[in-house]
Amino acid sequence: MMHMQQEIDQYEKLFQVLDRAVILSKQQQENVRKFFKYRELPKDYQLLKSGEISNYLYFLVKGVVRQFYYVEDKEITSRFAFEDDFIYSPHSFISRKPSKENIKSVSNCQFFVTTYEGLQYLYDNDPAWNKIGRLLIEHYYIELAEWAFLMKTQTAFERYENLVHRHPDILERVKLGHLASYLGVTQETLSRIRARYRNQQRRRHLAQEI
Repeated sequence: MMHMQQEIDQYEKLFQVLDRAVILSKQQQENVRKFFKYRELPKDYQLLKSGEISNYLYFLVKGVVRQFYYVEDKEITSRFAFEDDFIYSPHSFISRKPSKENIKSVSNCQFFVTTYEGLQYLYDNDPAWNKIGRLLIEHYYIELAEWAFLMKTQTAFERYENLVHRHPDILERVKLGHLASYLGVTQETLSRIRARYRNQQRRRHLAQEI
């Protein structure tokens, strides 16, 4: 009974996010319940492997997910997803071609998930979902474009500072090696950045106390 109530409450969270694009009617909410199913998956669960076609769209209720690819057998983290994020491999999902990236849970996670076919049904039968789908794609690519811009225009320290500002608990939620990869630095460099950041924060606190 408690699990069922939790699932109902989590649907409300999904509705709130979708309502940012389109206010859903009761019937539209019922369609969401029909095509988006609640799932709990363990840490290190592989949602997508490179070479597979991305067939699922995930909405992350709770947890952290990492997207990454390989360069000469080395993992390169391309994205972290947190609560209220949608997760998939857009190019593979849309083109129906094999994905070049991997998607894996960093922690125990709670999701709502729909299939490619389910999403196509919503597109074909509910005009509101055409807007939702467009905004999903736009948001995803804007996020990637902004990060690519920061990689070229900011120092590693500035990127770290911005990331910690947006996700204050990220150091407790992801491995340092994965974080270093995402920032485009070695773990040794990340250690120096973290030490510099801590010193900077201490100086700011001291200045406020004076």
